[in-house]
Amino acid sequence: MNDMSGMQIPFRQKCIVTLWPSFMIAIVATGLFFSAFDPSELYPYNLDIEINVVGAYTLGFFIFWALSAISSAITLYFAITNCRKIHADQSSHSPS
Repeated sequence: MNDMSGMQIPFRQKCIVTLWPSFMIAIVATGLFFSAFDPSELYPYNLDIEINVVGAYTLGFFIFWALSAISSAITLYFAITNCRKIHADQSSHSPS
């Protein structure tokens, strides 16, 4: 049985598997990062950027979420690719 159509993961499920854990990681990363650093001290070259503290926390959260979502998506891609390769190798070696 070389049909790979039964092994397709729905796009919605891929999104949930990627975004939910990365959301949780972003919460933890934001808490840890802003426990150690004050947002007003993070501006490079003493630039006067008009953003309040809550805006900095929000921006930081979305940056952490995007980074961890990219990491999760890459992990999911390699896991699916590896499973398909293993399945294809087993199908090609099994007697028909």
